[in-house]
Amino acid sequence: MYLSFLSYNLLMKDSKKVLIVANGEVNSEKFLKSLSTKSDFIIGVDGGAGVLFNYGIKMDVAIGDFDSIDKRVFKKIKKNVKILQYPREKDYSDTELAVQYAINRGFEDFTLTGMSGKRTDHLLFNLSVLYSLLKRGKKARICEENEDIYITNGMLSVKVNRGNTISIYPFTMRAKVEKTTGLKYPLYNKVITKSKTLTLSNVAFLDRISVNVLKGTVLLIVEKRVPFSF
Repeated sequence: MYLSFLSYNLLMKDSKKVLIVANGEVNSEKFLKSLSTKSDFIIGVDGGAGVLFNYGIKMDVAIGDFDSIDKRVFKKIKKNVKILQYPREKDYSDTELAVQYAINRGFEDFTLTGMSGKRTDHLLFNLSVLYSLLKRGKKARICEENEDIYITNGMLSVKVNRGNTISIYPFTMRAKVEKTTGLKYPLYNKVITKSKTLTLSNVAFLDRISVNVLKGTVLLIVEKRVPFSF
């Protein structure tokens, strides 16, 4: 079994962190600046480079075909940032190219943002990129202003706010969950499948939750708004 997010966290506590910013979900300047201060290296992906530039956040490299960025902004970025430009017709998404670049640079801890919001197909394939990072033994998550998405095939523990809506989605056709902690509706030795909605919209009643997966792979989706009070 691949290393889980938590066990890898214990092994790679001081690993170098990379932030990859794409052009999907439009997050606020305050949110992106907060993510950037926790990162050692920042990659702007296509139009995401424009978002970083407009927010005044320094990036280390910009990657993509740059078909979704204002040409005037792109000219300004090229003066101060390393550019890796690819043709529009290619076999890899801009995000996948950025992730591969970071892997080649030796990064172990990945935060992806701007991955959802505009197109469902992009989100689905970005989740596949998240899965590929898990298979490589990397720490990875998608962080947006309104939600975080984690992936695990083992033990995962994350800090949340009490009252957050938590969903556990089987990324593989079937997944067996040994147990969860910190959730209003706990799971014990439960097989979950893509054809059922049992694990949609649970609720965190502690400020840390966990899930232990025995077989398969799941997404842990944390909606950050807090609709419930305790």
